[in-house]
Amino acid sequence: MTAVPDNTLPDSLSDREHRILGEASLALFAGRLVLDAQPPIDDALLDAVAERCAGPLPDPLIALWRTTFGGRLDYNLSADLDGQNVPLSFTELFYPDSNGYHDLWGWIDHEGMLAQETWPDWSGRLVHLPIGGFEYLERVYVHTAAGPDYGAVDCWRQGLPPGWELTTGDRVGRLADDLHALFGQLVLDQNPWETADATGEKMRDAIDELGESGDPTARSAAAKLRRIVQATVLDWRAALDDGTLAAQRRLRQLALERAASDDDVELLARLAAAGCDPAEEIGSGLTPLDVALMHRAFAVVPWLLEHDVPVENSLWLGAHAVDLELARTLLDRGASVDVRVVGQALDNDDVEVVRLLARAVQPDAELARLVPRLRTLAAEAAHAADRLTEESDATAAELKRRRSSALTEVADRFDPGHRS
Repeated sequence: MTAVPDNTLPDSLSDREHRILGEASLALFAGRLVLDAQPPIDDALLDAVAERCAGPLPDPLIALWRTTFGGRLDYNLSADLDGQNVPLSFTELFYPDSNGYHDLWGWIDHEGMLAQETWPDWSGRLVHLPIGGFEYLERVYVHTAAGPDYGAVDCWRQGLPPGWELTTGDRVGRLADDLHALFGQLVLDQNPWETADATGEKMRDAIDELGESGDPTARSAAAKLRRIVQATVLDWRAALDDGTLAAQRRLRQLALERAASDDDVELLARLAAAGCDPAEEIGSGLTPLDVALMHRAFAVVPWLLEHDVPVENSLWLGAHAVDLELARTLLDRGASVDVRVVGQALDNDDVEVVRLLARAVQPDAELARLVPRLRTLAAEAAHAADRLTEESDATAAELKRRRSSALTEVADRFDPGHRS
């Protein structure tokens, strides 16, 4: 595998191998594998879609649809949105009667309704044609109007609830100059034949199933597909070994994320020596420190703090896991505390962390909404203390009583009725 995916790898499958792929509902486009591949579009449907658009359909889109008129993708994709590297879920290629959240016609009608609401004098033809995405959360569009943006690919991403990502609110941005370029950006962060529960496992399973066929041509096709898919794996290790990692943003971010999540201090030190900045954001606004706390990777935390990695968001991701000493350290260094942080801390085994973080914020209406949960948890802890006392486990019972008392104290602090 190379450090950067080989997007020029030729499609070396024979005509018979392509027919076998079609029978297995697989297709190749621009060096990327499409699962649940649908039959190619016919001229009548192509004309019907074109009638809904502001200009002629771009050639790369026609080429995709002549290969497969819809299907599913199983690659990693990220984009620069609002100055951050944001992962995108581009898993669906829309087609009629897909049984998805909407099919292709449903998404076209949806976009038309929005356009009509926004521009009363709208022409009735879409400038941005929705061609794929993920359920109702993310969509990918091809620009169909004549001009410098013709054929370009844009995306829209719905803002997620607080706690799902650090930046809320809808986002839009340019993905690629055309559809071929977009498919070239579809990569795999990890090799699905080497790592369990990784993006690409659906492709791995489909290819392995094809390789178990009694037909030697099917096995030959599977071997070629495996090479084609593995050529898209981002190999940051090779880039680290040859000294090019620091110059390749996606690879160095992937390496920093891996070191943080694996609790690997030695690797972090090696990455820093190679010119990587451990304070760099590595996706959706997260730093390596945030990733480490999410994974309870506490061995790397002191090293990251020594290298001045920002802590602003750290308690949003780690309040459920930090101990009291680390919580104090993060607060002293400027970590933000709000209702999300206190709510996450309720899952922390050390109730003193909850008490500390609750004292770091001023009560308000948002925090008052935690009161019912706090009182419920306090009552549960008190009940557990009584049961443990009956079982003659005095030490455990005392811990539960302390937890109940602390949670009640926090509930009283946040409860406007109690304070009055």
